[in-house]
Amino acid sequence: MKDDVRRAEPDDALDVAELAGQLGYPCDEATMRARIELARESGFRDVLVAEREGRVRGWIEVAIVELIANDPFCEIHGLIVDQEYRGTSLGSQLVAAAEAWAAERGLDRVRVRSNVVRDRARKFYERLGYTVTKVANVFDKFL
Repeated sequence: MKDDVRRAEPDDALDVAELAGQLGYPCDEATMRARIELARESGFRDVLVAEREGRVRGWIEVAIVELIANDPFCEIHGLIVDQEYRGTSLGSQLVAAAEAWAAERGLDRVRVRSNVVRDRARKFYERLGYTVTKVANVFDKFL
């Protein structure tokens, strides 16, 4: 089944927020609407959604990363498929759309980071041809 994969619109905010909650990042509709609008306006990041049966069932956030030590690349900053639709190709379609997004911008590499406890995610990305190139600690300090 071919689904509609497209750029997220502000009106997708409720579905996108609900899916973010399934990933462990709860968010209300108004906040998500603002986030989608900022991503759309940024010029360096975007949110793509997959629709099935008239509703958003998954999303992926992509961004251009520019660092002094590397050539620019695309990074996937989030991928979620509704728990009822996992294993139905939506995730693969979203990753393919992210790769096309990167290629359209002249980028030749896509990176994704995944928590080591997300074993299914690691297997998913490896099936799509991604390889682990680094294992690192993540440090946060709230100010």
